[in-house]
Parts: sequence; C-alpha cells; structure tokens
Amino acid sequence: MTQRERFLAMAVGGLFVVIAFQWGFNRYRDAIKFRDNRLAGLQNEANTLNEKLLAGAYADRQMGEYMVRSLPSNPERAQSIYQSWLLGTVREAGLRDAGVDPVSDAPVGDLYYRYGFRVSGKTTLNGLVGLLHDFYARDYLHRIRELNFGPSRTGDLNVEMTIDAISLNNAAIDAKIPERESWRVAKSLDETRQTILNRNFFQPPNQPPVYAGDATLVAVKGEKTDVRLKVDDPEGTDVTYELDGELPEWASFKADSGTFTFNPPADPEDGEESGDGSSASSDEPLKVVVRMTDTGYPRRQIEKTLAVKLENPPPPKEPDPLPPKFDDATQTYLTALVQGRDDWTAWMNVRTRGETLKLQVGDSFEIGSMKGSVKSVSARVVLLEIDGKEYELRPSGKLSEAVALESPEQPKETEASVDGDAPEAADETPAEAPASAPEQSETPSEQTEEADSSEEPTPQSQLD
Repeated sequence: MTQRERFLAMAVGGLFVVIAFQWGFNRYRDAIKFRDNRLAGLQNEANTLNEKLLAGAYADRQMGEYMVRSLPSNPERAQSIYQSWLLGTVREAGLRDAGVDPVSDAPVGDLYYRYGFRVSGKTTLNGLVGLLHDFYARDYLHRIRELNFGPSRTGDLNVEMTIDAISLNNAAIDAKIPERESWRVAKSLDETRQTILNRNFFQPPNQPPVYAGDATLVAVKGEKTDVRLKVDDPEGTDVTYELDGELPEWASFKADSGTFTFNPPADPEDGEESGDGSSASSDEPLKVVVRMTDTGYPRRQIEKTLAVKLENPPPPKEPDPLPPKFDDATQTYLTALVQGRDDWTAWMNVRTRGETLKLQVGDSFEIGSMKGSVKSVSARVVLLEIDGKEYELRPSGKLSEAVALESPEQPKETEASVDGDAPEAADETPAEAPASAPEQSETPSEQTEEADSSEEPTPQSQLD
C-alpha cells in the first residue's frame, strides 16, 4: 500500500468515526429531550391533580359552610321557619302593612331546593336601610332577587322585594337556622345609616368649615371686648357653634353667632383679688375648645382649640392737635403811606376783619400771629419790629410774606435820606417811586383831614 493509499484510508476512516459520533450524539440528545418533555408533562398532570384536590377541599369546606347556613332539608319545615323569621325581621324594621308571602318553591337538580318569598309594606328610607341591614347581617343562604320602592301619597316608601332562600338536600331535616351574624356585614346599623343616608346624591361631597381667624383671642383688662369667630364654609352654608368646657365669670359665649364677650377685671390694687378668685393678671393664656358644624348635607364638623390672652389696656391716646386757626397776617396788606403834618402814617388793611389799621412810628400792633411795633415809616417802606427782628414792608406787600423774608442788616433809612437823597431815589423803579410831598397840592393839614374822612383813600403817596 502506497503512502497515498494510506492517507486516503485514514481520511475515510476518520469520516466514518465522525459520522458515528454525530449519530450517537443525536440519539443521546433526543433521549434527553424526550425525558424532559415527559417530566414536564408529568409535572403538569401533578399540578392539575393538586388544583383539583385543592378545589375539592375548598368545595368541601364551602359545602360545610353552606350546610351550616342552609335551611332544613324538610320543605315544609324550611319554608315555615324562614317565613316566621322574615316576618319578625320586617316588623322589627318598622314596615307598616307588612306582608310576607311564599311565591314559589322548586328543586334545583339533586343539590338544593329554592324557596321564593315576596315582602311588601310601607316604611321610610331609614326603615328600609334597617331592613336591608338586618337581612344581610343574618348568615343564611338567602338573597334579594328583586327590590322595588317608590314614594307613596303619604310621603313614605312603598316597598316590594322578592327573596330566594336555599335548602340543601344533604342538610339535616331538623336543622336549626343559625343565629350568628354574617361576617360580610362589617358595619353596625348606625354606621350603615350614616354612610347611606347622610350624603347628597346630587352634589359633590360636603367639605368641612375652615377656621379663618386668629388662634389667640385678646381680652383687654378692665374693658368689655366682643370677639366674633371667623369661619368660612366652602359651600356657603350656615355654621353652628358649640363650646366645650367652662368659661370664667368674666367671659361668655353666644353659640348662635359664635361671639365671645370678655370683660376681665383690671389688675388688682393694694392686694385686692379679682372677683372670680383668680388673678386676672396671669400670663398663662386660657384654653377654650369650640366645635363648628356646618348645615350642609351631610353635616361636617371641626374642632378648634383657641387661646384667650389677657393684655393690659393701651395707654391713653394723646388728643389730636387742634387745627390751626386762620392767620390774619396772611391777608394783611400795606395799602397806603400817608404823610401827615408831622410824620408818615402806614395804612394796613386786614381783609379778614374788614378793617384798616393806621400805624405811626412807635405804635404797637397784633395781627394774627404777628405781634410787634412800627420802627419807622417813610414814603417807600415801613420798618417793623417783630420778635426782636426788623422787617421791611413796602406798599401792596403782604405782611406774612415780608416776615418770611428776613431783611438783611443795613442802616435804617431816615426821612432825610429818603426825601433828600436824589441818587437813591433814582435807583428805584418808577412803579415804586411815589410822588414827593412837595408835589402835593394840599397842605399837610389838608392831607391829614382827608385821610381821616375816608377809610381807604388813595393818596398821592400810594404806589400803583
């Protein structure tokens, strides 16, 4: 055998070995898969059997419960006992003109017997809720198949209901109806009525009122204080108030309006005690509890604990300053400067009083808030002394404005300088330069007589 033939034989042998190995591996894999599938199938069958076993145990337990709740297997006895119980329940619920009549009885296969009863009568909604609660609270094999109720002419409800009751065929002939209550009804009759009746079917649930006032009420010692509680109701219904506890003698509460009235005594003096035997000056606030209930449907209530704090009365309020009187000086004008025989006279018109003051050098005056004297009078200006200061007032000038502008300190003008100083007169404006005395046609005596004869003359010395 040549080398080539040997290689060829080895390749063919290796190929057969690979094919044999693959065949054996596939057989092994199929066997493992078959075993796993068989185990899974057996496990499913076991689970199914366990479920059936549990269902049977549950059915057996349920049947045992049904046996306890079942009516007697004797039809006449079962119907009589249940009808008697049902009639007593209807009467206890306050059903007027009540009727409890059997309407049917029929076997259902070979398992149980079904009895039908019709109940009718008149009652209120409260009585109907009580009847239904008593019915479901008793742990019988029964149900309400049909229930109809509606208003009557008298305002009550006409009630008609059809009831089914069950009697198991395996139950004892003389089995007693159980007296225990059903675990399916967890609430008492009062709680059931509160849940069903105390609500409005046509509006959103009623919200409780909200206290919007201060948690601390202030009572002033020695003063009577009324404090009304501020409560807001989301639905806008009225709110009633109830006080829990007692108040001291100096406090009272009006439940209709929710108003506290406090009248604590003032601080005791010279060792005296307050009238209620307790010190009114205690710093410990008084705690009061108020319950607030709205009139919505259903009624909602909140409870608020408030603190009543005693405080000293505030210090007496200072009286408001009197309004300032009208100052005559603001309406006083220098209307004229009149030259008499000897000297000049200043005419000051007080418009608020309707009078004209004729003042000469040395005369004192009091006009409104201005009190002073005349220092000098010339053809152009009057020099006044008020509160130790000198002020100049010119014709048509207002007294109050002249005082507001303090005149600068300068040498006082004399009559000689005013009358004879030509350069100073030339500096004045034409409007402020009155006619000189020599230019007047009248004599000084005639000027004086003319000034006395008229209240407000227009002398030539008055400026425009």
